[in-house]
Amino acid sequence: MSRKAQTINEIDQAVKFNEPIGPSHAFFTDFSGLRGEFEDRIVYKNLNVKRENDVFTFNVALNGGNKSILFLGGMRGSGKTSELAKYAEKLNSPQCFFCVTCNIDQELDLNELEYMDILILQLEQLTKRLSEKKLTINEGIKERLETWFAKRETEIKRDLKVEAELEAGIEISTKNPLFSLLNIFGKFKTGVVGSNERANVVRQNLKNNFNSFATIFNEFIEEVNVSLRQNDIAQEILFIVDGLEKTLSANTRKKIIIEEQNRIDKIRAYTIFTLPIELMSQRPNLTQFSSVEAFPFVKLIERNGSEDETAFNKFKEFVYKRIDSSLFVNEVIVHKAIKYSGGSPRELLKILETTAFYVEDEQQQIDEVALDKALNRLANQTAQYITEPMLEKMKKIIENNRAGKDTPFDEVLQTMLENIYVMEYNSGSYKRINPILERSNLYQQYVQG
Repeated sequence: MSRKAQTINEIDQAVKFNEPIGPSHAFFTDFSGLRGEFEDRIVYKNLNVKRENDVFTFNVALNGGNKSILFLGGMRGSGKTSELAKYAEKLNSPQCFFCVTCNIDQELDLNELEYMDILILQLEQLTKRLSEKKLTINEGIKERLETWFAKRETEIKRDLKVEAELEAGIEISTKNPLFSLLNIFGKFKTGVVGSNERANVVRQNLKNNFNSFATIFNEFIEEVNVSLRQNDIAQEILFIVDGLEKTLSANTRKKIIIEEQNRIDKIRAYTIFTLPIELMSQRPNLTQFSSVEAFPFVKLIERNGSEDETAFNKFKEFVYKRIDSSLFVNEVIVHKAIKYSGGSPRELLKILETTAFYVEDEQQQIDEVALDKALNRLANQTAQYITEPMLEKMKKIIENNRAGKDTPFDEVLQTMLENIYVMEYNSGSYKRINPILERSNLYQQYVQG
């Protein structure tokens, strides 16, 4: 676990953005209320959760049959993973949910990924959490699951023309009453992250039997929900599926969410999915069976150019939790770094990481010279693949913002959002050029000029 930097050499490990930061982490900073139109209660309302005096409750009698699916979409680096960790901690209680987080970027093969892989991961992670709680569940559903997966394993071995069983998934004490299920789900997860031939056969078999799979999956969820309530652990399961945007192909992401939406709709479990920014344009399609909410960057600058002091102060807290304030010559430098981040936690960490690289060996503090060198480097790197249509789109965005108008969506804007050349705020209605990009030579020559 990273620790707060007390010297320049320690900054690099303190600003890594690939380490999940939840509410219990010393680095965690809560940006609630600073994302324009987006508020936490949007998430709670979509999950049918009631919040009163920071106590969260879920009423099974009123909402047990709803099984809401929420897609939380936003740009890379907006802080979705930390936000989801916050929800998982707040909502995990006897009065509310049993939260099961599935980080697909850590558990599955991002090169070759399908929706069936995610469902198997959900089953495995749920069963692990139940095992930790030493929760017993209905023997009947366990036997039905074992029988169903045994049939699939037989068919898979036949199609692969092998005699051996699927590789064991995990090793765990047979004293655990959920050992058989843990072993089954572990085997099938190993099957979909193994060789391409085996993975394809396993996935195809599960898809061919999806209707019966969905039925047994949903029965398992309902039986677990009953046990959770009987043991005063929670009222309902909530799956949080994160990391989809980290898959290596936009086609893979589209295939999982858009092409598999009929299968997603058949799974009757409360679920939050993170939604890659390029799929937000599919909102009209997805809202036929789910809710889709935009998770924007923190809004530092209003349309009229004024700064949000509260937002800047919260980002200073974000910085000083990771880097001791004594390592900056003054707070003006911190303020400037924040401004160029555009309200993206990840962009700010990238700026700080690069700035530390430019601090001279004999220096013990970050000064404006180092920051400017870092900003110039990042700016020209960011602008390297900007096209002429993008430059024209930037001019249009600036023109529209000055006139108080929204900028219509098109494919050029989509690409710019994916590459964070343009940043979104509010519910996506307010867009502005990435401040780092505004500093580039290309921008200065073709847009500002």
